[in-house]
Amino acid sequence: MEKKEVKSFFGKPTPLGEVLEGFLKKEGLFPQIHSFILLSRFGEWFPHLADFCQPTKLREGVLYLEVNDPLWTLEVKKCIPDILLRCEEEGLEVKKIKIQCRY
Repeated sequence: MEKKEVKSFFGKPTPLGEVLEGFLKKEGLFPQIHSFILLSRFGEWFPHLADFCQPTKLREGVLYLEVNDPLWTLEVKKCIPDILLRCEEEGLEVKKIKIQCRY
């Protein structure tokens, strides 16, 4: 009878976040997750903008923001550096921001 070698896979455990990140990248879902994070947390990150400005989509590094009134466009433009910085801190790839008026 032949002896079978039993392999053990002990070693340094991989954090679940790394495993999930690898899976999401492999399956091509990472951009959708980034988009969801940004769209769902924008009001939490920028409460002073949330009443009149909402993110509508994140596509190919461009974040689209929608304002309720054209007068708010200037206020949002002043915040673009802060928005880009926060996105960078969160690991979200936002290269450009476009502001659109709802009306």
